[in-house]
Amino acid sequence: MTPNDLVALDLPGAVADLAAPAYVIDRDGRFSWVNRALVDIFGDLRGMSFLERVVPEHRQLARTNFTRKIVGQVSTQIFDMVVIDREGGRIPMRFSSAPLRRDDRVVGVFGIAIPLAQTSRVEGSPLDELTPRQLEVLRLLAEGLDTPQIARRLGVAEETARNHIRALLRTTGAHSRLEVVLMGFRSGLLRPDLTQTGDEVEAATADGP
Repeated sequence: MTPNDLVALDLPGAVADLAAPAYVIDRDGRFSWVNRALVDIFGDLRGMSFLERVVPEHRQLARTNFTRKIVGQVSTQIFDMVVIDREGGRIPMRFSSAPLRRDDRVVGVFGIAIPLAQTSRVEGSPLDELTPRQLEVLRLLAEGLDTPQIARRLGVAEETARNHIRALLRTTGAHSRLEVVLMGFRSGLLRPDLTQTGDEVEAATADGP
């Protein structure tokens, strides 16, 4: 595939459909675009300063990384920060971001974030109430499997697999597959292997419950 071939592809649409949160921050430090996965975790941040969702102790790190990209000192970088979700919870995440250019001028920063597992379980978490089958389904969702794939792995009918997923969402109070997977990461119940190039959460929102 040549660079000219890439121009004809719907890359913006693909990024919008990513299960990983993705965003664009303009030169003024405000979110100008966010994908659906980011909205699921943080709400619609468009127009907000990117620092508003960063915990106070990591704001200097966030500010420094952003400034370096805007002035062209750093092209790409991976770093870890703790951020605040829409419910006020703290989520450790790994960020990879790069400057966006138009006619050789940096006009903003594009980034993707991956949740990191916390070292301890959240006391009183609804995840403590999962049955062995629901825990198995949660882990399969985190692998990026959709309903037919989960059914095959469990050796059950697709509707039975769908019922297991619905039960998992009811037990945890999650509103989507992505949300329940992120709950698993935040609690430490799921531990993503960031050394792999696979798609741990790629299909967590591929279809409804």
